[in-house]
Amino acid sequence: MKIACAAPAEMEHYIEELTEQLLYDLLPQYVSDERLQHIHNHYLLGHHDESNPLYNGLLDEALQVISSLQTVIALVESIQHRPIEKSDRDRFSKNVRILSKFGFIFPLSIELFERENLLVSYSQASSQTEYYH
Repeated sequence: MKIACAAPAEMEHYIEELTEQLLYDLLPQYVSDERLQHIHNHYLLGHHDESNPLYNGLLDEALQVISSLQTVIALVESIQHRPIEKSDRDRFSKNVRILSKFGFIFPLSIELFERENLLVSYSQASSQTEYYH
């Protein structure tokens, strides 16, 4: 007999916070509103297949999902300031595979997040800020 521990509610909430950070803070910097809506409608980073749940809310699963989400976010934020390296691609792919193992869909490649693909640059943001003040 195997005993499994359920993830605490705080961990489940933290998973939601991390997915929201990706969906609402990072992705809008790289994807048009139309594409973002399409991504959102297709359950990006959601585990919505209730007929075959891959994520059961167990402690070890939650830890893997959290660490993978944190790694993906850290990679996306770090490549905003430098070119993508092979090690970045490898870590990104590994963590996306871990997420998909638990039913968290992330169908985007790391190349989407290259700094050349930023929709709003810092110079545009600062000029918009000056315009409104």
